Amino acid sequence: MALRLFQSSESQRFSNQIFRLTGLKPRRRAIYREALRHSSVNSADKSYQGTPDNERLEFLGDAILDAVVAEMLFMRYPAKQEGFLTEMRMRVVNREQMGYLANRLGLIQMMDIKPELLKHASAVHSIAGNALEALIGAVYLDHGYAKARIFITQRLIGQYLDLEKLMTTTISFKAVLLKWAQQQKKTVSWTHNTESHGKKDLHVVSVLIDDQEVATNKNLSRKKAEELCCEKACKALQIQD
Repeated sequence: MALRLFQSSESQRFSNQIFRLTGLKPRRRAIYREALRHSSVNSADKSYQGTPDNERLEFLGDAILDAVVAEMLFMRYPAKQEGFLTEMRMRVVNREQMGYLANRLGLIQMMDIKPELLKHASAVHSIAGNALEALIGAVYLDHGYAKARIFITQRLIGQYLDLEKLMTTTISFKAVLLKWAQQQKKTVSWTHNTESHGKKDLHVVSVLIDDQEVATNKNLSRKKAEELCCEKACKALQIQD
């Protein structure tokens, strides 16, 4: 009886945390636990082996986030063209912003994650941002698109991001790199390969300037691997917008 009460108390505490984050009462607690479970725990803790991590939900949440932000920008800026809208969407959904939002929510403190990873700030930033996308995927599956849209536009972007300020910041490193290459009369190209990583494939992207490799990055998402690769290249070449 005491164990059952303890489990019930823990479950209620977790539900309260999810409600605090999302403004929605979780109907399927398991899917939120999955969203906050990093793949590292499957190898670090035998009790987690065979338990799904958050990478599938991250994939889903990334797609939902893109759709919601695209719609929001389309409605907010009726006079702006496709190029502006695409650039602004990248500024909102890029790795840095997702990590920032996850940090504001205190998401990393709720995650099941290998403790050693917490020592690396850059890894924590990326992992937390990915978990936020997984959380968006969980909200979508639990409550549907309309509620996921409200969570993204009101509790995330509306509460923590200033879109007008974002218009003046540099986020798309790919755009910066291409602009620099055009000014310097240099050619930019990319190579793409996949690398087996357990049951998953990692996208391996390299950026080349005049056929010389400058930077490489790996990620489960090809889009993210390319953007992170461009970020590395901008830093290596000391390019500033």
